[in-house]
Amino acid sequence: MRITMLTFGTRGDVQPLVALGRTLRGRGHDVRIGTAPSFRGLVEDAGLDFRAVEPPPGMREDLFSQPGMNAAIRKGPSFVRTVRSVQPPTDDEVVAMFEGMRAASADADLVVTAPLTHIAGFTDPDRPWCSVSWIPMTATRDFPAYQAKPRPWGGGYNRLTHRFFDTFQWTSMCWMANKYVERVGGAALKGKSRFGEIGRDRPLLYPFSDVVVPRPADWPDQAHITGYWFHDREWWNPPADLAAFVAQAPPVLLTLGSTWPVHDADRTVDWAVDAARGAGRPLVVVGGGDRELPDDAFRATEVDYGWLMPRCAAVVHHGGCGTAGSALRAGIPQVTVPAVFDNPFWARRMHGLGVSPAPLPLHRLTRDGLVAAVAESVADDRMRERSAALGEAMAGETGLAAAADVVEKYLASTGTAA
Repeated sequence: MRITMLTFGTRGDVQPLVALGRTLRGRGHDVRIGTAPSFRGLVEDAGLDFRAVEPPPGMREDLFSQPGMNAAIRKGPSFVRTVRSVQPPTDDEVVAMFEGMRAASADADLVVTAPLTHIAGFTDPDRPWCSVSWIPMTATRDFPAYQAKPRPWGGGYNRLTHRFFDTFQWTSMCWMANKYVERVGGAALKGKSRFGEIGRDRPLLYPFSDVVVPRPADWPDQAHITGYWFHDREWWNPPADLAAFVAQAPPVLLTLGSTWPVHDADRTVDWAVDAARGAGRPLVVVGGGDRELPDDAFRATEVDYGWLMPRCAAVVHHGGCGTAGSALRAGIPQVTVPAVFDNPFWARRMHGLGVSPAPLPLHRLTRDGLVAAVAESVADDRMRERSAALGEAMAGETGLAAAADVVEKYLASTGTAA
């Protein structure tokens, strides 16, 4: 079968689909990924077919480099304020994006959408499609929408937050879809949000573990928590100097992914060096500029977490779903510095699971706070034991295989599977 996956955003928005694409390709399917040109190497290195689709500035890999967005995030992790800070795309940019997605999926038997491309499925309703999301988006009484602050007000409040943010996101995306269908003579999307159909009328795959987010009893049957989708690159070998540095002593790892541009990078690295020294550890920094580091710190531009994290004493990260999952699999404590979007949700979950100190929100991050949190993560035996136990609990999960099973079962139900 021919399967097209559509996704935009940062590497964390693309890599999970690359991992799933490899699994589906291994089962005999033709898989292509339609995404921004900057991810061609990531897709093609995995042996998948790449189709370039140009997204507007607010959906590109460098979205955190926008001055307006950065200023909004530095005030605090308000989802609404951050979204409103993004410069709206032009009509031509919107139409070009949807035309690119349509071309990438022209002969597909199934289209798989992601958080920034869910709306595309509703513009081509006759083609079978399903979705993935590394952010819990299905309404529940168990916890609030990821964009909302937890309150002790019960299930009614939690449900209300899901309804509010579902409507907000639908409104934010729907106008773009309608600009496109207006150009091509299609039917406009009208009325209330239809995002609730995802996970009810078609599969919605969640690439995280139910050890981390227990499946709510009020979720529909088609919302599937599969387990994490790790993109293990068997062909990756560490640079000799990195391997030698790590072999000296398990380091603290600092990796802030796509949120680096929001930080004062030099200051954050300086604080992390101090924090690692305070814990008696060297430091490995992934990204964060090119300034020379002291002898007890090492900067890498690109690593495989499956190799590096098991060799670390702890990891400081931004609260991304995939990074948190990699640390859990490695069985090491975490320190989270959440910035925006789903970062606060995953940071709270790591703390709630007992594998990290309390989150250090970016807009409140201090040197002393980081030093104390890293010292706690390295020295707390219970935190280390809890991290190791959760890693062992996840060891038997087969997230990619479970997700591929759901996709193939859905394909069969549509009558398109061979």
